[in-house]
Amino acid sequence: MTNEATSTVVTEVACPLCGHACDDLSVDTAGKGLTVVAYGCDRARDGFARLGGVPTNASARIDGKPASLEEACAEAARILAGAQQPVFGGMALDLNGARGAMELVDLAGGIVEHINNEFGWRASRAVQDGGGINTTLAEVKNRADLIVLFGTDAVSRQPRFFERTVWVKESMFDFDTSSRHIVYLGAGLNTAPGVSPDGRQPDVFEFDRKRMPEALSVLNALLAKQPVAGEAPLGIPLARWQALADALLAAKYSVLVWTASAFDTPQVDMNVGAIAAIARKLNVTTRCNALPLAGNDGDSTMGAVHLWQTGFPMRTSYASGTPKFDPLHNGLSRLVANGETDALVWLSSLNDTVAPPSTGLPTVVIAPPTQKLDAEPHVFIPVATPGMHLTGHFVRTDKVVSLPLRALKKSPLPAAEQVTAAIVAKMKEVGA
Repeated sequence: MTNEATSTVVTEVACPLCGHACDDLSVDTAGKGLTVVAYGCDRARDGFARLGGVPTNASARIDGKPASLEEACAEAARILAGAQQPVFGGMALDLNGARGAMELVDLAGGIVEHINNEFGWRASRAVQDGGGINTTLAEVKNRADLIVLFGTDAVSRQPRFFERTVWVKESMFDFDTSSRHIVYLGAGLNTAPGVSPDGRQPDVFEFDRKRMPEALSVLNALLAKQPVAGEAPLGIPLARWQALADALLAAKYSVLVWTASAFDTPQVDMNVGAIAAIARKLNVTTRCNALPLAGNDGDSTMGAVHLWQTGFPMRTSYASGTPKFDPLHNGLSRLVANGETDALVWLSSLNDTVAPPSTGLPTVVIAPPTQKLDAEPHVFIPVATPGMHLTGHFVRTDKVVSLPLRALKKSPLPAAEQVTAAIVAKMKEVGA
């Protein structure tokens, strides 16, 4: 909605630039770009300004030379029709873009990978093996009295987490949100947002975050009433660890916040499994849930579409005509390094800051005109951005809400799903 009939400011705008998907932004659509004038964070302000502009001379390119959209789609179709095992990366897309991408991946017999999958598949494996108990942003907002952040400050990943979910002015059940107890585990975190409105400091356990498995082992042992060696695990007095364990046991509704990308990569599944174990122990006598901070770069959206359509997570191959999930073998970096792929398609309508890898393979990039590139791809097709130029839907970090994205400014560029549909049509013309 707009403030007035003649206003250029649109209110209650949903932001697709992180998994929190704040839906209260006010955006001025006047001028060449989009300006967030209220309720946005630095990421939103920068992203809307950069991605929300309307290009006047952006065109598709083949080997760096201008080409029509039809020519570029035909060339992309030629590459895919001739490839034995193409890999599809990036995948920072809204729901419509994800659906279009899946149709193309299926037809091309490719392998699909998301830019966040190096962490995501490890976290998913831990939950598959041991289960997990997760909560929603609304539950955190209305119930959580103790919030423990494992290796993350939340705001580096989702800048308005504390503003929108923790230090809120109103909540259900007459809960005083300013009384929440905030705990950070790990050094080098931005703990300032964890200071309560009345100035109460958070509890910070300073240690090298690469030693998170040790910290989680200490907590799990104390909750299970098992002995812990030493008087100061990780250099922190055992009495402090015991006090945290006691606080978790006494809390009415504790929340364990984590994000896979904050952990040392080889430790992701170990840490996630240990956090899930803490939640299981606590739920015997009280209420405790985890809150994974996901959804950035549309990873929850792409993951949801992939799961709906196949029953599998990403890192799945369609080379045999049926989906084959193999997270160890189907990683983009491994496939490229071992020469097991002969073409790369990079789709990304929501993230223009991560460059496609320079592989030496025939590469098709379908992305905003501002896309960062380390090398000119064989085919580049610029696309519009959902939530700025296009309507769409975006799955939030807690995966229980799909927020509608609005078209704020018209763009001459096509949507990613229009491009993938055109490539599909060209491939079918040649019998691929």
